[in-house]
Amino acid sequence: MNSTDRIMATLTGKPLDRRAVAPVLSLYGARLTGCPLDQYYTDPAAYARGQSAVRETFRPDVLCAPLAFASIGAAFGSELVFIDTDVPNIRRPAVQTVEDWNLLVPPDPDTDPRLLYFRESIRLMAAEHRDQVPISMVIPIPADIPGLVMGLEAWLETVLFDPAGAQLVMEKVIPFYVQLVNGFFAAGAKFVAMPCGFASPTIVTRDIVSTFTRPILDRVLSQLHGPVILHNVGAPLLAHLDLLTGLPSVVGVIMDQRDDLARARLVVGPDIVLFGGLDCSTISQMTVSDVENRCRAILEERRQDPRFVLGTSGPDVVWNTPPENIHAMLKTAESIGSVGV
Repeated sequence: MNSTDRIMATLTGKPLDRRAVAPVLSLYGARLTGCPLDQYYTDPAAYARGQSAVRETFRPDVLCAPLAFASIGAAFGSELVFIDTDVPNIRRPAVQTVEDWNLLVPPDPDTDPRLLYFRESIRLMAAEHRDQVPISMVIPIPADIPGLVMGLEAWLETVLFDPAGAQLVMEKVIPFYVQLVNGFFAAGAKFVAMPCGFASPTIVTRDIVSTFTRPILDRVLSQLHGPVILHNVGAPLLAHLDLLTGLPSVVGVIMDQRDDLARARLVVGPDIVLFGGLDCSTISQMTVSDVENRCRAILEERRQDPRFVLGTSGPDVVWNTPPENIHAMLKTAESIGSVGV
């Protein structure tokens, strides 16, 4: 089986030659190719070369399109700063208040160069890897986009204390978001993974998820042209997972390494793919034996679950992670062997 075969079989619960393994290695491609990050996160060809190196080196079952949320904020006018060994960040938000949004025109995903960077990176990757390895784009859920434009604290205060203003902001964000994400699918992304900051128990209450985030997701996901995987955003998601079930287009959920995968399976039901594994920020501090033992324990615990993928939780495997630790994930999956055969 190639990687696309393996992922598609996982989606349908069919037998596998081995478990699919899908660590998030967006940033790591720059380390493998020695590419400066200000080039890596602006030049689609440089990014695509990095992901080719990721595939050649580690043979993951999913390749990630650029994971650079701050660049979306920059397209709205936020000031961007590049960091030596990490993803770009926002130095200064584009706006401060809801009133500022009245004068703000969302960027056009079809013409803005900072947004076309994502689409062109996907196109180049899809052309090279074709049907061998699926490409996944990672973008925050729509309710998190305003946080990239005005800062998370200001956006959270708006949702809490000016719900009418927050809805007006989302009326600008939603059509932009649908156009942007459908452009990713058109370029060749097989999935879009969506970190759920504004559904995370560490950021918002269940009431906000139920009355604000969930209705927006229902509205947006029903307009998308491809499958979606919800993401834990680097924090336990299980306490709010029940509020995110039954959404249109959702085929999988990436759980945090601290979440109970057996309980998560009970919440989402048998047909949703669960992703679980190691924390992307601490795998760098583990020994190879630690990685192998942890992965083996997870895979043994999920042995009877046909729709499970071994991956990483959090945003992106950090720069200083020893390559042998990443190799250990696939090595462990191969040692356990076939599933459902």
